[in-house]
Amino acid sequence: MASASMNQMFRLHPLTCPESRPRVSAGGGCQAPRLGKPHSRVPAVRGSLRKLSGIFSMAKTDEITAPSPPEKSAPARLPEGSKLARRTVLCAPPAAAASLLAQRAQAQPTPTAVILDVEWETPSTAEGTEFAISAYESMRDDVGRTPLFVEAIKRRMRGKEGQLAVVDIGTGPFAIFAIAAARAGARKVYAIEADPQVAELARKVVSEAKDIPQGVIEIVEGYSTSVSLPEKVDLLVAEVIGSVASEEGVFRTVRDAQRRFLLKPEDEKSYIPCRVQTLAAPASYAFHYMIAAEGRQVAGLVDESGPLRLNCQDQYLALMAPPQVWEDFRYNDASLVESGMWKSPTDLSFEFTPTILQENTRKYKNTLGFEGVLPKDAKMISEGVARGFSGVALWPKLILDPEGDLVVEARGSKGQAQKSHWQTILPLMSKFPLSLTIGDVVRFSGMARFDDKLPPIYSLHVEISK
Repeated sequence: MASASMNQMFRLHPLTCPESRPRVSAGGGCQAPRLGKPHSRVPAVRGSLRKLSGIFSMAKTDEITAPSPPEKSAPARLPEGSKLARRTVLCAPPAAAASLLAQRAQAQPTPTAVILDVEWETPSTAEGTEFAISAYESMRDDVGRTPLFVEAIKRRMRGKEGQLAVVDIGTGPFAIFAIAAARAGARKVYAIEADPQVAELARKVVSEAKDIPQGVIEIVEGYSTSVSLPEKVDLLVAEVIGSVASEEGVFRTVRDAQRRFLLKPEDEKSYIPCRVQTLAAPASYAFHYMIAAEGRQVAGLVDESGPLRLNCQDQYLALMAPPQVWEDFRYNDASLVESGMWKSPTDLSFEFTPTILQENTRKYKNTLGFEGVLPKDAKMISEGVARGFSGVALWPKLILDPEGDLVVEARGSKGQAQKSHWQTILPLMSKFPLSLTIGDVVRFSGMARFDDKLPPIYSLHVEISK
């Protein structure tokens, strides 16, 4: 597996304030997204003001450097830093913690314009990855995913029983979609699986399905881009979607299937799913401060590097604006980028509104533990967290049928937290969160570089303006 990297750059417009650009080793947060690694668990820090205080502590040094506000008459520029004395607040009492947070908020006003860039690479599953059975069980048991795929297969087969041939790419150890297609009346199902051990498990499961005639399902061992089929098929089922939709190599997989496997590659009814998106929204993450000061494990996270890969139920993440579509592609598109640069056709623009601030403040006040804290201090800390921009959250959405009736969403339709085997991707775009004010606009663009032999590389660009 190639070495992975996450390069971060933080600039205060128009002058440059360089941040470190750390290298990360292979693995960590940049492994194959769903397969072979567990979800980052929801931090187990609940009800402790001492830990909450740690969210807002810096590193264990005696002082921090904060920019002074620019003079109103001067053009926007990075002013010389002013120093704010402080002590480590991991064990500070509630009143002291609130006081220090207030000092920090006053000492570090957000400049009138901020530019942020982040880049990371995700090793491709095409390079070979050993997948844990628990990851497949998580996908199988995802009630927002599997039943909808099965229903989409049944609808596609209806009225054509005994006629259609199907290819299922990445069938997994349970061959769920291959078996569903056979039971729905497929004449023949080619179930492709790259991992030899997983393919053997799939053969066993198929042989034990006594209601399926022998020979209807054929397990084809190997990568879909390397194997051949004896005939062209009517339907492709390929759930090879990452938490960033394109990160599992779906473009190359589907383009190859268009050329070699499908009878009607231009017909959107030849595919399940038909269309896939990655949604994006600016987000605050309550444990961003703690990560900066103490590292990811202190915040209860598994990954040591790369973008955060958070459980979609994580209540410490809050979206700072309604989500918008970033990646958007259809399986029948003959122009899918197999190798080269992809860039979103339009930039996204998000406004930080009073309603969002109120909702997220209320959410954090309920989520974070405030035993023994004055209500006004609890509200102040919660609002401080709710204002803190950590990065742009990303997650997938799958439209399974041409009519758009069957939709699989990793998060709710409005981006709300819910159970999913996918993760919410959150690249931290600066060392500490940046405090937004009402009316601030976050503009977002991004691109990806794909290569047949190298991991995909994602680059995000954010501009925050008053």
